[in-house]
Amino acid sequence: METKYNKIILVDDNPSNLRVGKNVLSKAYEVYTVPSAAKLFELLSDVKPAMILLDIEMPAMNGYEAIKILKAGEKTRNIPVIFLTGKTDTENELEGLDLGAVDYITKPFQPALLLKRIEVHLLVEAQKKVLEDQQRKLEIFNTNLKDAFSRYLSPAVVNEIIQDPSKLNLGGEKREMTALFTDIQNFTTISEQLEPVQLVRLLNHYLSDLSNIITENLGTIDKYVGDAIVAFFGAPLHQENHAALACRSALQIKEAEKTLNRKIVEEQLSPLPLFTRIGINTGSMIVGNMGSENKLNYTVMGSAVNLASRLEGVNKLYRTGGILISEYTLRGLGDEFVCRSLDRVRVVGSNSPVRIYELTGFRDTASPAAIEKTAVWEEAMEHFENRRYEKAEKIFSSLARSDADDTTVKFYIGRCRDFIAAPPPGDWDGVNNLTRK
Repeated sequence: METKYNKIILVDDNPSNLRVGKNVLSKAYEVYTVPSAAKLFELLSDVKPAMILLDIEMPAMNGYEAIKILKAGEKTRNIPVIFLTGKTDTENELEGLDLGAVDYITKPFQPALLLKRIEVHLLVEAQKKVLEDQQRKLEIFNTNLKDAFSRYLSPAVVNEIIQDPSKLNLGGEKREMTALFTDIQNFTTISEQLEPVQLVRLLNHYLSDLSNIITENLGTIDKYVGDAIVAFFGAPLHQENHAALACRSALQIKEAEKTLNRKIVEEQLSPLPLFTRIGINTGSMIVGNMGSENKLNYTVMGSAVNLASRLEGVNKLYRTGGILISEYTLRGLGDEFVCRSLDRVRVVGSNSPVRIYELTGFRDTASPAAIEKTAVWEEAMEHFENRRYEKAEKIFSSLARSDADDTTVKFYIGRCRDFIAAPPPGDWDGVNNLTRK
């Protein structure tokens, strides 16, 4: 990948840091250095960089303030920003990532690692553009309607809209829908160990497989965010079974993951097997064309969408097999799926507790042993939630003995033992208040 002509702006109020940074970066990039955020914005009127490396602690305007302005600007919001700073606290890093930075690197940095991480992020940005271009070229339609929707809808949905345009509402509206978020566990670690060509090949395989599954289940691809996919079900066409379509997609994604991982081993595509975390939530969402007059995106927003995103991350805490759904999604499923209940949680940014469930399979293909295991699990959860932790721990332990790969049951065994040793206060409402996204 030719990088010499990529422009990078380095922002730091320390002249020594600017000299060192420029010496390192100039090996691969055309580097501009500025001593303040104000000078950065002056330079952006003449230079369009591929990336900005931004210090945090600067006089007049700090890095957090600067990135807010960058992300609010139409011409600058899509420029990837990496914080390059001496602030090492986790809270500082989380704040930087929440504000839209693609990475957070602390000083003093290792030159080779800095260059590699910049290369990876630029590659992911380039791959996103390639995938969007490929998606636009999948089908060539003769009407503006086909051209507008072929980028993110299945051919079946597009054809149905074309046959009956009255089914389509291009404006914004509130609608009951289901959102699905995916993400690869440890993707940064994987990408840092791959050469650019290898990473492109891996992402092509992975995102193509997942996108095909989603669109085959009549889902709409909202966007790609690096290795992640945001999708929704229930628009532009109304689908009464949107929750089931999302859950079918999730289970099929996990099945496709097994096939891809076998290919990864055979062809040495990745240093680690891929593990996809998926969050699904159903609720009232705003859907429609949003953006500027020159560029619109058919997308969804709202608190129900945010909850789906949060649940994707909660998989890590509960050590699940990869799929978490909310109680609101469960209500729309019927008997097609096997799920087991987990905690009631309050996710970051919400005051309302929600029951979460792990989606484990299709009922019609589940073995009698799997069905029985789910029933025993629910018995253990009933004891757990009624503070009978000794009984719950005994049942959870029996489940662990029968399935050594079930890491979620080990999580609950640990919680039971913690509560036996130090019972929760009497006024605890039983809700697990999550503090991390």
